[in-house]
Amino acid sequence: MAEDDALAGLRNRAYQLADTGRYEGWASLSAELVEEGAPDVIVRRLTHDAFFQIMLSNRIAVARERYRE
Repeated sequence: MAEDDALAGLRNRAYQLADTGRYEGWASLSAELVEEGAPDVIVRRLTHDAFFQIMLSNRIAVARERYRE
C-alpha cells in the first residue's frame, strides 16, 4: 500500500513538472525526479507504466506547445 502511495505522489509530481514545458521527455523529467530525492527504484517503475507514459507524453507536448507561443 505504501508503494502505491509513493507511486501516486510521484505521478502527481511528474505531471506538475511536465506542465512546466521545460522537459522534452521522460528521460529528462525522470532525472529531475531523482535529483529531487525520489527513490530511483520507484521512478523506474513508472518507466514501465504504459498508460502513465502516454499521459505524460501528451502533457509534455501540450505544455511545450503552450510555452512556445
